[in-house]
Amino acid sequence: MVIWKGFKTYVQYDEETSYGTGATPATAIVGKIQTVSVDRNNNLIRKQGVGEGRNDTFIGWGNFEATWSIEYEIADFAFLQFAIGAMDGSGTTAAPYFLEEKDFMDYTATSKYGLKSFGMEVSGEDVSGTDDTETIAGCVIEDWSISANVGDTVRCSTSGFARTCVSSASATAFTPTTTKPWIFAQGNFKWNGSTVARVNSWTINGKNGFTADNGRQLGSRFIEEVSPGLRTYDFVVVAKMTNTIASTLRDHFYGQANSPNLGVASSEPTFYDMIFELSEGATSGLRNAQILLSNCAINDISKPINVGDGMVEITLNGCGKNGTLSTTNRPIKWWTAT
Repeated sequence: MVIWKGFKTYVQYDEETSYGTGATPATAIVGKIQTVSVDRNNNLIRKQGVGEGRNDTFIGWGNFEATWSIEYEIADFAFLQFAIGAMDGSGTTAAPYFLEEKDFMDYTATSKYGLKSFGMEVSGEDVSGTDDTETIAGCVIEDWSISANVGDTVRCSTSGFARTCVSSASATAFTPTTTKPWIFAQGNFKWNGSTVARVNSWTINGKNGFTADNGRQLGSRFIEEVSPGLRTYDFVVVAKMTNTIASTLRDHFYGQANSPNLGVASSEPTFYDMIFELSEGATSGLRNAQILLSNCAINDISKPINVGDGMVEITLNGCGKNGTLSTTNRPIKWWTAT
């Protein structure tokens, strides 16, 4: 019996030279992939006519739809260039790798001009060595998130849609990465330049506003073009209730000390920078990374209190306008200390 297993499944990707074409997936995502899903849908058109009875009398091809999702324990941020924009830098202390926000799809030879789509190969191998492969073309990242929770690795989730898919029994050779995933103990959350103590979890969520149907046209079942829509960043922080939470973050939520701002003198709240740092240390050869947002505000606070739960926890939900303005809208950077 032919059986495929998750531990013999491989995922590789490559940027495309134009939408839906030009990729040769042979690059592994740097991290430990926990789940990967590829879903395909023919959206069959089912019709009946007056006087033709109760059963379908026509079934035709509809729009071909392909969606995908990946969750992995993150060790490197290069794959997220397809969520944010151009990747540049050399990965040193002086010139870290960074991802810079871009607003348009651009397939110019250099990667410094815009977002790109990518091709992805998902392959499995059974006990006899037979491959079961899906090569997905025209992939874009619509949703992405990075999260850190006490007692766990730092995780990244990505999802999006694609143009088309080719299945085969032939897979590209795969070499797994050996870079260690980041863990919670290497993380540190900063608000307005100061470390916030007793943080239990932190999550950033990004959206790109891609809409599959915007790229469809008569004469094709497939998406022919993609273009990003509005970009949003949201974050969630869960922390023990401390003096800093009470005196600083709570007042930043209110817009003033102890009570909600009237919103008259200024229609906007005061904005702050948010940084989530990951660090192995400053010694040469050790890794460092930062996720940085500017113009952040806290939208809501929840403080449930239960007599048997021990220390009181507070949950803060907020949003940010853009990647850090200390550079040029670059929300992620990482480097190896030199």
